[in-house]
Amino acid sequence: MSTSRNLELTWSEHRGHICLHVRGWTDAELRELHSAGAAGLRHLTAILPTEFVNAVTKFDALQPLAGQFDVAGDTLRFIPRFPFLDGMSYSLLVYQANGEKRGPSFEEWRIRRPALNTAPTTRVAAIYPTAEELPLNLLKFYVHFSSPMSTGKALRSVQVHREDNGKALEDVFVVMDELWDPERRRLTLLLDPGRIKRGLAPHEEAGYPLIEGVRVVLHVDATFLDASGRPLQAQAERRYAIGAPLRVRVDPKAWRVHSPAAKSKEPLTVEFDRPLDHALLQHCLWVRDMSGAPLPGQGSIGPRERFWRFEPESPWSEGQYAITADPHLEDLAGNSLVRVFDRDLERAEDTPADARPVEISVTCSA
Repeated sequence: MSTSRNLELTWSEHRGHICLHVRGWTDAELRELHSAGAAGLRHLTAILPTEFVNAVTKFDALQPLAGQFDVAGDTLRFIPRFPFLDGMSYSLLVYQANGEKRGPSFEEWRIRRPALNTAPTTRVAAIYPTAEELPLNLLKFYVHFSSPMSTGKALRSVQVHREDNGKALEDVFVVMDELWDPERRRLTLLLDPGRIKRGLAPHEEAGYPLIEGVRVVLHVDATFLDASGRPLQAQAERRYAIGAPLRVRVDPKAWRVHSPAAKSKEPLTVEFDRPLDHALLQHCLWVRDMSGAPLPGQGSIGPRERFWRFEPESPWSEGQYAITADPHLEDLAGNSLVRVFDRDLERAEDTPADARPVEISVTCSA
């Protein structure tokens, strides 16, 4: 690509999306852009937040914004997969004729989205687990937000600190594409499995992400931007003690079931022997009636993810029901009904079990 011209970057709307338009290309560049096709355009240009470009020295670490390039007439257009954030600066990188995306040979053009002069509206709705003590080999945190969030800044905005001295623990989370639900309201933070599983090089070199006996704070910074580019209303934190590792399969036989009375609409409750994974609990347990059909009703999760309750739409009939547990239901350390996440190959009891749903009989009597 040539450098003997000035590119003009402007914002425009296309089918309800704010897009970036780039004009000012030479005739030779336009011919190259038109012939490149959608895939080839990504080897010639890229869009990134300017702060990312300023922060790195190794450009192969840069991850361009997801979206679609196309060319119409004298204009290159970029339609983002997720909305541009108001008040943020973005950089267009134009790679040189060799087309090497990851090398330092590019020119940079910048444009800033207009800032919104409105107060923050998004807050942290919940942080999971809610248990007061976590196992040393904890696998996941979840952060829920009241509105859709922006992407690309999660690992900068969420950290784990020691409670005693405020020092951030390093390399706790897996560096990968962020794990959001479809609405971008729930963020899953996966602790590095390589540091959790014994015998792997990351574990031998760096040890567990957490430290047994050292209390920690999961901190969500208020600068985390929502999908409209606004910061959060306030920061949020949850504090935890760190206990011993947990390496035992989830066993429904260890659960305590409290049966409701027949002809009532009392909830059926289940008390677990340990906290279970909050996200999986929402769809891994259900109740079947005496014919084997799913019973209409509403399940909910109790305090510290140690309880589950089911409220039927209609009164219970006298007789037998069954609680069905999906075999992939996990505890906080990633152990499921089927397998131990950090399995000891020499322990026969750690051998994976059959991946079949487990049923718990429940009797309702007058």
